[in-house]
Amino acid sequence: MTALGPAPENKPLAPARRARCTFKETVQLLELFLHREGRTLAARETIRVDGDTVKIGAWLAKTRHRHRSGQLPDHHVRLVAVLFDGDWAAEDAVPTVLV
Repeated sequence: MTALGPAPENKPLAPARRARCTFKETVQLLELFLHREGRTLAARETIRVDGDTVKIGAWLAKTRHRHRSGQLPDHHVRLVAVLFDGDWAAEDAVPTVLV
């Protein structure tokens, strides 16, 4: 097989995956989205960052769920809470940029 072409160990079939965003980086993306769009985001909202699609609406919904169930660390709660006026875990939470 190696006589026919490149060796399999040199050419992987799937492209290398990029590292996932950290929680803090995703909060920064959420902040940029809120400032740029000037509106709350929908549950299925996505944004493009460096050629990758980030499902920011699903991320926020999952983060709210983790907060309500007590699974979100306090330092993560504080990072997200800064972006919202009042209870950020509520579905109708208003971003501070809109107040």
